[in-house]
Amino acid sequence: MIVAGIDEAGYGPTLGPLVISASVFRVPDAESPPNLWKLLRSAVCRKPDERRIPVDDSKKLFQQRRGLRQLEEGVLPFITLRRGHLPRDFRALLASVVASTSEDPAVYLESYPWYRGCNVDLPHDTYAGVIRTRRDRLAAALEEAQVEHLGLSTYPIEVTQFNRELSQHSSKAGVSFNAIGAIIKRLWRQFPDEAVEVTVDRQGGRTKYGPLLYAKVHPKSIRIEEQSTERSVYVLTRRHRPTTRFRVHFVKDSEESYLAVALGSMLSKYIRELHMHLFNRFWLEKRENLKPTAGYAQDARRFLKDIARERAELRIKDDMLIRRR
Repeated sequence: MIVAGIDEAGYGPTLGPLVISASVFRVPDAESPPNLWKLLRSAVCRKPDERRIPVDDSKKLFQQRRGLRQLEEGVLPFITLRRGHLPRDFRALLASVVASTSEDPAVYLESYPWYRGCNVDLPHDTYAGVIRTRRDRLAAALEEAQVEHLGLSTYPIEVTQFNRELSQHSSKAGVSFNAIGAIIKRLWRQFPDEAVEVTVDRQGGRTKYGPLLYAKVHPKSIRIEEQSTERSVYVLTRRHRPTTRFRVHFVKDSEESYLAVALGSMLSKYIRELHMHLFNRFWLEKRENLKPTAGYAQDARRFLKDIARERAELRIKDDMLIRRR
């Protein structure tokens, strides 16, 4: 059975990208997704213990004052195991995980002055040796549990693209679901002969996703198993393999219950924070004593006021810098 988790980071900010990521595992067949924290407990934990890989809601593992260490020690062992090597820098990381048909998945960075020609060495706040040790422990735990990690993928939606898609979809939720739907459609095509369970961390108050799924995936039919304030569950039927289960769960706070979702949350946050690192570095080079920003609305207003002169000199347009919602 294929188990996938999808989550985002940066849904609310005014500055910087919205990032949506997925993690995918193959597990022994069952009627419902297993508890991967339990299956992989020899290598994975929720609360960092300096020995195992921390995997939890990214909001619990990341704090600005502590840097990226916990995110790196959680995400990079999975990527290193899957790819066979540790990404040497930010652009190499994007090449490993960004779902793109482009030869260079990081090419979009060149459209923004704060990313153009810039990079960050990885790991940023931990050590390569720690990542490799955790990778080896993870490999042993996966083998013992008969679980296969099939990979991590991410969709960074930078400001220009975000604003363009906002015009098409009319809401942030529409922009977000466009990427989520693309991930679900990819899983639909990639695993036609296996049962698939996809869990998506739900944003906002929407409870009805059937029409959105049908428009994106085009299954033969969709059966509603549940639609409530906490969970909405749909079974999608294939035209040529009607008995092969493909179930999609939209669950409130699902990173609390599903390791695959928590891992997607962590990758999304890690990718967004690396973008913001380059963003802040660029503006700090333009103006001394500038306080960095995480990009959220109130502080974004302060930051935009602080860089107004430099921004005018550089002729930075609103649609490149500021999300319209």
